[in-house]
Amino acid sequence: MLIKNDLYSNTQIKNKYNIGLGILKVFLALDVIISHNFNKNSTHNKILLFCLKRRRVHVPSFFIMSFYFMHKELLRLNINKIRRRFERLIIPYFFWPIILWIINNILKIIFNINISCTLEDLKNQLLWGNNFIIQFWFLWDLIMITLIFIVIIFLLKENSLFFFQLLGIFAYILQYSGINKTLYLYLSSEKKESLGRLVEMIPYSVTGFTLAFFEIINKIQNNKLKTFFLSLIIFSLIDKYEIFTKIDGIAYSGIKLNIHSISLIFLFSIFPTEKISNKLIFKFLINISKFTGGIFYLHWSIICYLKNFVMIVQEGSFIGCIIVYFICYMICFIGIKYFENTRFKYLFS
Repeated sequence: MLIKNDLYSNTQIKNKYNIGLGILKVFLALDVIISHNFNKNSTHNKILLFCLKRRRVHVPSFFIMSFYFMHKELLRLNINKIRRRFERLIIPYFFWPIILWIINNILKIIFNINISCTLEDLKNQLLWGNNFIIQFWFLWDLIMITLIFIVIIFLLKENSLFFFQLLGIFAYILQYSGINKTLYLYLSSEKKESLGRLVEMIPYSVTGFTLAFFEIINKIQNNKLKTFFLSLIIFSLIDKYEIFTKIDGIAYSGIKLNIHSISLIFLFSIFPTEKISNKLIFKFLINISKFTGGIFYLHWSIICYLKNFVMIVQEGSFIGCIIVYFICYMICFIGIKYFENTRFKYLFS
């Protein structure tokens, strides 16, 4: 409510909202679209190719930030906040597949588009988060790991952090030993992504929880210059050199991605929000960082639809990726206008 009335003038909100992390979410949401649609053969621009290099930091970073911001509510077992978290996850997880399944069937009938739309497809999508909305394995894992964390905190209370860290180490053992990849290969196709990547996501969840427990992001605000240089150096070294042992994982295995993502989060978190004195700029930065959740939920389907009609999306150009982002943003913008006062707002935010 305060954000609507006077976002800029309310200093409490300004101090609480980290613009840098908001901008990072925009970058990561675009990076997801790029990873799913960008074709490096669509351009010869070396600067663009370097910037759009596939680093796979979007999923780890989103997981780290998710558990970072949920840390207090989980640790306190705040029922109301936890309930709202599950609403934010479960409503899009179940409702978007149903909505998009209906749209898929309509488009198949009208335009004869080759797209998944059987009842079996819908069943597998709802059960495992991976069929015609391939990225929903992320939500499946997020829901399951949140449940695991709640159970552990309920049972162990003040010892939960130590157990989480042991769990993260155990997850890395499964990854580096190859056990997780072996089990993944035995899973049926509809279960592979959600179950197989669960072990890969646990360390990022533990990282986010640990950073929040020790209030690391708050503490580095007092040493922004040092944090900037150290994070930039670490990010660049990891990006350029194979410092860590390569791992034959599924998609997001290994310590490299964890440290890479932490460095990126630190770089954006020290954005000098307090230096923004212009009301319009502040509001603009707030607005562009909205709806990254909805963009993540919708982007794959929008890509699939547009590929049938829009050449630059079909070719996988960077401009095509921007168009996909903009269309997803506008759908979320309109959706929020209609459903802002209902729980269906979680479909777009």
